[in-house]
Amino acid sequence: MDWGFAPLKEQTYLRNPRLDSSVRVCRMPKIAILSDIHGNLPAFQAVLKRVAKSGAQEIAFGGDIVGYGASPADCVDLVRNLKGPCVLGNHDAYTKDVAEKGEESLYKGWEANPVWAGAALAVRQMTRESLEWLWGRPWFLHLEGAVLAHASLHDINNWPYLEGDESAAPTLAVLKEKGFGLGFFGHIHRLGIYFDKAARVVPEQISEDKYLIPKGSVCAVTVGSVGQSREEGDDRATWVTWDSDERIVEFHRNYYSSIRAAREIIEAALPMESAMRLMPANPRQSDEDKKIMQPE
Repeated sequence: MDWGFAPLKEQTYLRNPRLDSSVRVCRMPKIAILSDIHGNLPAFQAVLKRVAKSGAQEIAFGGDIVGYGASPADCVDLVRNLKGPCVLGNHDAYTKDVAEKGEESLYKGWEANPVWAGAALAVRQMTRESLEWLWGRPWFLHLEGAVLAHASLHDINNWPYLEGDESAAPTLAVLKEKGFGLGFFGHIHRLGIYFDKAARVVPEQISEDKYLIPKGSVCAVTVGSVGQSREEGDDRATWVTWDSDERIVEFHRNYYSSIRAAREIIEAALPMESAMRLMPANPRQSDEDKKIMQPE
């Protein structure tokens, strides 16, 4: 399927955690940022249809392409075909442990653990070449006017969650120290924006889902999750766009066939917990959402 995006030229990725602010991998003014796809192909396909209508000229990926869901290999292949820059997520990294040490190295009963069951399925589905591509993703990368990492810019080996002002403070300090200003992060599976409210220049909320990010402000934006949203009472896939010309961050939410995705998890013999996390909190969908969910 043609998703409406021109392939990017081969990018030179950062492959270590050195924060070199001279490197850029996305140069278009409006970028869609998708994270935590987690092997959920129905959600990924639905979001891509919306992205194609959003005016975004490039896509960047915030890691955790695999894990939890039933279609990790298909999701990795689709990310690669789109040729958007992508960072390494913790679930992506876990597949290396499974691939190199074998499933027999995991603890007794791992099959019931959504994290390790998802990592093992990814290793079984993916080719060695695809796995090595996944393991080669950088810890972070530079967008136009911002940086992108999976979890944080501090304590990166422990994948901390940015779930409030206090937990975001160390990453905000790095953003300020390095002069980055704006950072995008996944991992927490929720949409959010964090900044020092006492600072001289701060983001301004201009509508329910839009924020103006003035030059000189320092803030961390969590971009939600395509494949396993953890928004309170809302199961829709979530993602963001960043317009570096207008300096606007916009939150996006869209429905997808979550029941289909849950059924595929069960059919793949993954833990029931992974399927139950996708069950609809609100079964009502607009006609447009229903149309977008239909296969071509």
